[in-house]
Amino acid sequence: MAWETLVDREAYGVNMMQVPAPPPPGIDPTFLLNQLMPIVALIVVFVGLRWVFRTPVGAAIADAIRAGIHRRRHWKGFGGEWVDAPGEGLGDDRRVAALEEQVSTLQGQLSELAERVDFAERMLAERRDRKIGAGP
Repeated sequence: MAWETLVDREAYGVNMMQVPAPPPPGIDPTFLLNQLMPIVALIVVFVGLRWVFRTPVGAAIADAIRAGIHRRRHWKGFGGEWVDAPGEGLGDDRRVAALEEQVSTLQGQLSELAERVDFAERMLAERRDRKIGAGP
């Protein structure tokens, strides 16, 4: 009988299965966390980018982006170099010609203003001489 008891003891085991307690009624915190995490991550990313773009590094990045927008360049083959896109030089020539025209116009206006100032100085000098000569 002793032998049978030892064998029978192994045959009768108790297995317990543990399950989590059911969530309380209302909002499931796990569901809520899963919904909010992407929003929180986006906010953190945007705040980080805003901080970076307000530093000198961000200013350099912005300058590089602006320069890339205004001046198109492309890579010339393997082992090549950066070259300007075709037709870029024409826009620069037109811009230089327009600036030269503006400078010549401003020079003409400046010389006209200089003549007017000289005339006004002569008129004031004559008036002053007449007052001094007409004294008692």
